[in-house]
Order: sequence, then structure tokens, then C-alpha cells
Amino acid sequence: MLTRSSGLLAACDDPRGFGLPLWPFQRRLLGSVEKGPRLHVVAAGRRSGKSTSAALVLLWDALLRPHLAAKVRPGERRYSVAVATNLRQARLIVAAARAIVERSPALKGLVENATDDELLFANGTALTAFPCTSRGGRGWPISALVLDEAAHMVDTDGNSAAESVWRALVPSTAQFGDEGRVIVSSTPWGQDGLFASLHAQATSGELLDAVAHHASTADANPTITPEFLAAEEARDPEGFKSEYLAEFVGGGAAFLDPERIADAVTLPAELSPEQATGWVAGIDPAFSSDPFGLAIVGRDRADPHRLVLGVAHAWKPPKKKALAFEERRRVEDAVLAEVAAVCKRYGAHVVTDQYAAQPVVDFLRRRGLQVRTHSMSATSKSAVFAELRARLNAGRLDLYHHGDLLAELRRLRTRYAAGAASVVNPRRGGSHGDLAQALALATFEHARLGLGDARGELHVLGRSIGDELGGGVRDPWDTSGALVSGLSYGMKF
Repeated sequence: MLTRSSGLLAACDDPRGFGLPLWPFQRRLLGSVEKGPRLHVVAAGRRSGKSTSAALVLLWDALLRPHLAAKVRPGERRYSVAVATNLRQARLIVAAARAIVERSPALKGLVENATDDELLFANGTALTAFPCTSRGGRGWPISALVLDEAAHMVDTDGNSAAESVWRALVPSTAQFGDEGRVIVSSTPWGQDGLFASLHAQATSGELLDAVAHHASTADANPTITPEFLAAEEARDPEGFKSEYLAEFVGGGAAFLDPERIADAVTLPAELSPEQATGWVAGIDPAFSSDPFGLAIVGRDRADPHRLVLGVAHAWKPPKKKALAFEERRRVEDAVLAEVAAVCKRYGAHVVTDQYAAQPVVDFLRRRGLQVRTHSMSATSKSAVFAELRARLNAGRLDLYHHGDLLAELRRLRTRYAAGAASVVNPRRGGSHGDLAQALALATFEHARLGLGDARGELHVLGRSIGDELGGGVRDPWDTSGALVSGLSYGMKF
């Protein structure tokens, strides 16, 4: 029977308490949290119930540990705090806790006030969502602290924020001593940073007051089918290791599997325009330091979900750099005229990154081509190349042997850092991966337009372009644009 001092597992099992059936991994984790020690570092795959477990721990701490009232000053409120990658994510933990407690016959009467950010209880405690920042968290009496998805906590500049949040908030649990609880959970992301370090130290026993937990998605969540996991592994073997197996994957690994690249080389040569449909041209414009990369990708006539490389070409910059403005313009116009001629021969739509000067876009549009600019931030660049990787892994992209392109694809690397991972397109000689980027842009554009992505009917990475760019979707082939200005097309000088 539920009492004011019931244990965490007992409260979960009691229909008058939390009344929530637990998966085996959740039961082991929550049982360990209930008994101690103070710090628990949880590496678990996607959809493993980490946020639900966090909500249960915070509710137990706030409602069923009345003896902790002796560790705060009279009239002072005690806090159980959730911090996530952003405030919206932390609010999901508060919402989960609210749903649990409001269904509880024995506990729902303790709720004094409920908002998106906080549950205030009549016993003098609060369950609160904090933003992912070191500011504003100091000085609060926190008896239970959850850092959710700690490996992915980043600040507005994309740098890891977990260390600063840890330094600001963990000392707030000090007054509760061994009775305090700190839960640091995440899917792993690289071998560096606070989360990876804490998990390694807890696993080795270096931290005496800590225990490490580990579970793959399959271990933690019995509702995820083996068929789904097999499909995800085939789509992205490298990402599967961290996202679903909860492995701490090291940095510097090849972004694309060399065997998948080799398997994709099935075409004997360039394709003519009539050999496929729906041609899309990806371009990576440059006129000075780097080659101008072009890759035109179409849909296989027999299987519209299979993409084929029609042609890839790179225009190398002249060895002697033009100094005069008019000379540069003649060089740039000549390259763009050749690019436009190839794209028109294939009837291709064109997609380019945002580093293309507006005159480049205007030039191609004036030649009758439909052009879209795709913003290539660090996040969107990773999404673009992830679609290319997914297609190769799914065996739905056919290439012909183009030595420079294949070399660039093999050189792509994955860079892991705390809270972030990115694709690296290294420079070798006179190439900066211009053909690889052009191919990735064309491949991504097919998925963005719903012309068939690596998994059939789904959009790339399960998101529309509106999600990717943070706004609504306009007509992707809007051909409006200003006239070519008198400025040079030059870029990447």
C-alpha cells in the first residue's frame, strides 16, 4: 500500500501511486536509483524510456521522500529539476510527470499549481524544468537533478553546454549529501565531453559515488521491432552504433562505407538524358581556389525510388589567377555558360548552396533554368550528406566510375565532439570535395521534393524542408530574381 515514504519501485507498481508498468531495463535502473548511490550515468539507445524514467525519479523525489524536508530551511521549497537540450524538451519531462500524478488517486491532491515549466506541490516541493544554461541555476536547493540527453547539450554557438550546466547545478545538490540524486542520461555522441567522461569513470569505478548503466534500444524497449532496427542499421550503420546500440563511437571514422561506395558503381558510363527522368543538378560553384562541381542525378525509369548519376564534372580554376575585373568576368561567364548548357541538355532543376553569389543564380535563371538555393549550415550540411549515406547504404544510388568523385566520397570523414557530430569534407590537392557536395545536394533535393528517398516514401531524416530551414515551404522552383548586377561572380577566393 502506498505511504508517504514508499519506495520508487513500489510507487510505480501501486495503481494508487504512479501506476506505471515498467520495462525490465527501467525497473533495473529505477531500483538502482532508489537504493543509491548518488550519481547515475545512463547510456541508452533511442526510445529507451529515458524521459519517462526521469519523470518517475523526479516525482518520487518530490512526493515520497518527506525526510528530505529536514535538509532545507523552514519555509524553503525543495526542488526536483529536469534540464534537457532545450527548455521545450525539459518541459516534456514536466508534462510526463504531470500526466502521471494527475492519474494517481493518492497523489493528485498534492498538486497546488501546474504550468508548462513547473509543478508546485502542497508538501513544499516543486518539479521544475530548467533551460540548458549555467545562468540562473545557482543557489537552488535541488535534491534530484536530471540532465537529459547530456551528450547533445549545446549552446547557441554549437559548443557543448553540458560542462557549464554540470558545474552550475550539481553543487546545488550538495546539502542533501548521499540522499541527493543526479541522473545524467543520453544517447552517446562521440568519445569526448562530459557525458562520455562520466560514463567511463563510473564504469571503471573511478567515481566512488556513481554507477554506470547501459542499454541498447533493443534491450530497453520491447516495443521496437527487430525489423525496424534492422532497417535502420542497413540505412545508416555508423549512426546506428551510437543512436540505437548506445556505443561511444570515436571521431575521425569514414563517413561512408568504402564497400557501399564500391557496390554503387554499377553504371558503365555517363547516362544520356533519355535514360532517366526527373533530373536534378547539384552545383558547388567556385571560380578561383576550388573546382566548380556539378553532379546531375535522375530517377531510374524502371524503379523511381532508385537514383542514378547521369554526369559529374568539375571545372578547374585557371592556373593563372585573373587580376582584372573584366578578365575574371569572362572566365566566370564561360564556366557558367558550360554549366547551363549541360543542365539544359538534361532538363535539370538546379540546387546550389548559399555561398553561390546571387549573380550566379540569376545567370542560370536567365538561361531558362530553375534554381533553388539551399542553406548549408553545419546542421543542414550533415542532413544533406546523411541522405547521401542513407541512399548508398540502402543500395538505391547507382554511380559510374568517376575517379575524382569516388576519391572524394572515400575521403569524407565523421568528426565527433561533445554534443555534436559533423561531416568533414577534407581538401586534397586542388579539390575540396566539390563533386561530393554537388552529388549530396542533388540526392538530398530528390528526397526534399518527395521524388523518392532512401526508404521509399518517407522524407529525408523524417523531416520536411520546412523543419530543416525552420520555416514554411515556398515554391522551390520560384524563378523570380533580380537582374545580374555589375558585381563579379567570384567567390571562395
